[in-house]
Amino acid sequence: MFDNDNFSDKALELYQQQLHVIKQRKENLKKIRERGTTKSEVGAKSTNIGFILERLAPTMKSFRFNHNDCRSLFDPIDHIIFEGLSTRGQIDKIFFVDIKTGAARLSKKQKEIKAIITDKKVNFKKY
Repeated sequence: MFDNDNFSDKALELYQQQLHVIKQRKENLKKIRERGTTKSEVGAKSTNIGFILERLAPTMKSFRFNHNDCRSLFDPIDHIIFEGLSTRGQIDKIFFVDIKTGAARLSKKQKEIKAIITDKKVNFKKY
């Protein structure tokens, strides 16, 4: 097909095809890298916005609970609400609240906490 730098027409055509394939692969890899970087940046920004909203949520009008009943932990659960504490001085219910934005889901720890609460494995200890 070829002899040193003397390519036959068929060999030259194959060579050109291979160069074209390599060029396409390089372009595709470049696009994938760019998308990956953009996706990471968007994810980081979303996470940061989520952290800010978690902290601001009790002050928002749409927050279902009285913000004075809210105690913030942020990790692993965002807030514990002592419903009735600030208005009547009597706690009617205690809520464990975690705030999620977008498609965020509970973490493994948060799912475990939810299961413990659902199974009523919560106790009070005095030391």
